[in-house]
Amino acid sequence: MEHKSLTLEHDKNLIDKILEDINTRYIILFLYIVRNDLFKDLSDTGLVESYERVLILEDIYKSNMNNFLDKYFVETYIDLGLIKNIRSLREFEQKADDFILKLGEETVTIEKNTISMPDDTLFLMVHKKFKSLNRRNFNLALTRLKSVRCEKSNIIHSLIFEIGEHDYVLSDDIYYILDQYGNIYQAIKIEVTIEGFHQRLVEIKEKIENYIEVFEPKLNSKAVFKKIKSAIEQSKDVIQYLKDENVELSDKFSFGRIDTSEEIFTKWKSQLVSLIELRDKIEQIDGRLIELKSYYTGKNKINSYLEFIEMVSFNEDKIVDKIQTLLIELRKELVMINEVISKFTMKEVKLLNLDYERLIILGNDD
Repeated sequence: MEHKSLTLEHDKNLIDKILEDINTRYIILFLYIVRNDLFKDLSDTGLVESYERVLILEDIYKSNMNNFLDKYFVETYIDLGLIKNIRSLREFEQKADDFILKLGEETVTIEKNTISMPDDTLFLMVHKKFKSLNRRNFNLALTRLKSVRCEKSNIIHSLIFEIGEHDYVLSDDIYYILDQYGNIYQAIKIEVTIEGFHQRLVEIKEKIENYIEVFEPKLNSKAVFKKIKSAIEQSKDVIQYLKDENVELSDKFSFGRIDTSEEIFTKWKSQLVSLIELRDKIEQIDGRLIELKSYYTGKNKINSYLEFIEMVSFNEDKIVDKIQTLLIELRKELVMINEVISKFTMKEVKLLNLDYERLIILGNDD
């Protein structure tokens, strides 16, 4: 018999594909979080009434939120970015009771027992947590989720519905399927933590590569980096190893005509080698981070996202403990790298490089 509704029995593979794609995944999961974690699936009529009382106010003060709504709701509301002029719970707590909160021209609303969210609000909510999501891909994902072709029959599954021109509602089918797997909000928080750490790593890596660029742009190429990695693994002099591998470098690496005992030379080379080694350490951390993310995504992923949610919810195989322990360890390593790199400035690196180039010129003149 042909099935008509989205079910786990018939559509698990389809759901896994939807959740593997970050653009469709976050739309589905954040709509779920708003319905489940923020509004308790509308099971608490007092909460709904209190929220509606807040929305009709001409000016919404901090005291209104605290008086009408419970602490968990306020914390979640802030965490999801639904108050435009408040970035964190700490900032909210520091404001006076008469501080006016800005919810934006449009926000989450409840009508006829249905929670709907404007597309702009949903995008900003997701983008606050996951900066890699852009508006174009978000819009394409919205369109896709409105009509997903079933893999088992000729029907179309609507995972979200559009109400009016740009408000969206999560379908009951996907909501109740997700609800079987546990604490989705916790899974998202873990993913946000991992992605936030990765973004910080990328920022530090870019800073290191910008410094290396001043010394020698070719050292940042993928082909040369592989050789550098090989040299470090073999505990060899990186510069000499590159020369032995016939890597074409600029004249700055022709040391035969200069006095290598000169302070400028030793400082120039030691800083360059230090930067190269720091970048290698960054790459090692990145590799371990990719392994960590394989719990739920990537080419070598271990679990589907549904399985990841379930494991996190019940701390199966102590997955939460393992993730937290590794992140703490990697953070310590990244902090140490950042402490070293913070001693560099672009101005000083450029000046050192200019001084070294003058030394080369003088050596050639001699």
